Amino acid sequence: MLGVLLNLLVAWGLGLLTHTTDAADQRMIQLYNPSSTTVHTRFYLAVHQWFGVHERQFYLTRRSRARPEPKRISVFWTWLPADPAPDVIEEGNRLFEAFNPEHLDNTVISTTRVGFPALALSCDTLVDDLAPLPDGTYSTMAKGGFFDRVEAAQFAGKPAIWSHTQRLWFPYRPIWSGFLINTAFYTLVVCALAWLWRQIKHARRMRRGLCPFCKYQLSYDFTTGCPECGWRRQQPAKAP
Repeated sequence: MLGVLLNLLVAWGLGLLTHTTDAADQRMIQLYNPSSTTVHTRFYLAVHQWFGVHERQFYLTRRSRARPEPKRISVFWTWLPADPAPDVIEEGNRLFEAFNPEHLDNTVISTTRVGFPALALSCDTLVDDLAPLPDGTYSTMAKGGFFDRVEAAQFAGKPAIWSHTQRLWFPYRPIWSGFLINTAFYTLVVCALAWLWRQIKHARRMRRGLCPFCKYQLSYDFTTGCPECGWRRQQPAKAP
């Protein structure tokens, strides 16, 4: 249980880092779908990466201010044991079909995956910036996470570059392979730290001449064990 809790807390903390920092690795490419059976034959893909956070953004038309940014040194120190969408074209089609946006040319859809050492949680988000709603925000949707409303005045004119992840508070849809790996990892870390703390505590007691388990005063006579708790005491042999 503690491993699960640590897994969720680390994912939540990594997601919060994106609210105050720019992506360590950001790039944008154009993809063509060779299949003639789908409506979406061309995607623009923007990839944003932070430490333990990976986002893929899909949209169908190039925006006037959408320009590739220089690639910076990545600190994306995490991995995905089994990518649920190894083909980004298929992933883009899946997202557009899942959200079924009303205004295709004004919609940006994103998939965010979070976790360390493996990506363990994911969320899909949509922003339609055709026109602000009466409350001054764009139309937004989220599947598998908690997503802020997007203020139209703040992000007007740059819908293809800014990251959805910076408005995402917590993804809660598990990527089971990564989730199980992270839970096992944090459980082992907790067990190792508990064992190390126990060894340090016992060593400190023995330096004071005490029993390492019950703190009974042994006056540094450790050879005969502890008469209080039985530490190092030989069990009496059973009669034949």
